[in-house]
Amino acid sequence: METNIKTVHYLGSKARMLPVIKEYVDELNSVNGKVCDLFCGSGVVSEFLLQQYDILAVDIQNYSSVYCKARLTGGIPGIDIKQIESEIRNLPIRKKNLDYYKELLRYENKCMKDLVDGHLEPMYEIIEKGSLYAYLGKYDYIEGAMSSELEEAFTDVKNRIGTEAESVDSAVTRYYGGLYFSFKQAIDIDAIAAYAFLQDEPLKSKVLAALMGATTDVVNTVGKQFAQPLKVRNADGTLKKNLSKKIKADREIDVFEKFNIWMHYYTERPQNRHAFEVICDDYINVLKKLSPGEVEVIYADPPYTRYHYSRYYHILETLCLHDTPKISTTFPNGKGGLSRAIYRNDRHQSPFCIKSKAPKAFDELFKYAQKAQTSIVLSYSPFDEKSGATPRLMSIDEILAIARKYYTDVEVVSPGQFMHSRFNRQDNNYEINYEAERLIICRK
Repeated sequence: METNIKTVHYLGSKARMLPVIKEYVDELNSVNGKVCDLFCGSGVVSEFLLQQYDILAVDIQNYSSVYCKARLTGGIPGIDIKQIESEIRNLPIRKKNLDYYKELLRYENKCMKDLVDGHLEPMYEIIEKGSLYAYLGKYDYIEGAMSSELEEAFTDVKNRIGTEAESVDSAVTRYYGGLYFSFKQAIDIDAIAAYAFLQDEPLKSKVLAALMGATTDVVNTVGKQFAQPLKVRNADGTLKKNLSKKIKADREIDVFEKFNIWMHYYTERPQNRHAFEVICDDYINVLKKLSPGEVEVIYADPPYTRYHYSRYYHILETLCLHDTPKISTTFPNGKGGLSRAIYRNDRHQSPFCIKSKAPKAFDELFKYAQKAQTSIVLSYSPFDEKSGATPRLMSIDEILAIARKYYTDVEVVSPGQFMHSRFNRQDNNYEINYEAERLIICRK
C-alpha cells in the first residue's frame, strides 16, 4: 500500500490513522466490496482505500468533492506545470487586477516595510479593517475610523474597477484580501481560480485542489484555517507585537510556488485499478438511495462538536463554487454588521453540530446504513475534560445506544493515541485536541 499520501492541514485529519482504518475495513470486507467514505472531507481516506477497493466518496461541501476528484483521478501524463503557471501569470484578468489594485498593492508594500521597522499599526489595520468588500458595499465591519491612507487606497481601487466591482474574477481579493492574505496573494489566487474554470476535467479539479493546497499554505491565520482573521489586539486593546514575524512570513509566501508543488502531486497520481464515484450531497440523501448490498462497508467520520466544519473552510468553498456569495451578519436579523470572518451566508450547518439535532442525525445514519445492509466503521474522539478540548454534543455511550437499535454486533476499539490538529492553542476556543481515537464497529 502506498502510504505517501500528501495531506492538507485539515481539522481532525485521519492521515495518521489510515492503516488502522483500513485494518478494520478489511476485517468487515471479506468480499472486497465497495467502500463508502461518507464524510470524506479532504479525501485522504478515500485516496488510501482506493488502492484496494472501489470507493464511493460523499460530502455535502463542494470543496470536498473537488479534493476527492483530484485525489482519486489518475495523473495527467506529460503536463507542463511551468507552462500552466506562465499562462496564469499572463491571463488578461490577472494583469487587469494588478492594475486595478496597484495603489492598494503599493500601500500594502509600504505597510510591510513599516512592519519590519517595528511600526505595526498600518499593517495590523489592514488585517483588522481591510475588508474591501465591506468598504465597497458600505457595510459595517470593524468599529473605529479607517486611516486616511488606507481609505485613499480603497477609494482608488473603487474608482478603477468601476462596473467590475462585483466580478467573480476578483472575488477572493475583494472578500478576503488584506484579512487573510496579502492583496498580491489574493490576486494570484483569483487568477488561478479563473484559469481552473476555463479547463475541462480532470485538469479543472486538479488545478482547484492544488490551489486549495496553496491557499491553505499561505493563509495568514493561527493554524492555517479560515475560521477568522488574526486577532491583532490583546484584551486591553494593545497590538500583539509577537504576530509581526508570522504576518511577514505568511504574506511573503509565493502562491505560485506552493501551487506548483501541489500540482506535481495531483498530476502525478498513479492510475487506479479500482473504480470510484464522488457525490456532493448530504449523507442522508445518499444513504437512502443505497441498494442493499451496493456498499459493503461505510467509513463515517461525522463532526462531534458545535463547531461546523464549514466555518473552517468557507474560503475553499468559495474558490470551488467560483461565485460572489452573500455574506452573513453577526446576528441572523441582519444587524451587527458583517461576520468578522466574512462567512458565506449559505454556509452549511451540519445537524451533527446542533445539540437538538445530533441524536436524530446519528439515528438516521445507523438506520439507513442497516437498511442498505452495510457494516460501519465510525470514528469518534471522546471528550476529556482535562484536555481543554471542545465538549462533544453526544457521549460515546449515547451513540452506542443508538447504534445497537439497528446492529446487534457493536463494539468500540481503541486503535491508539492520536493527537489531531489544534487550530487554535488558546483554551476554551477552537481547540481540537483529542486524547485518543475510538472506532465504533457495527457488523452487519
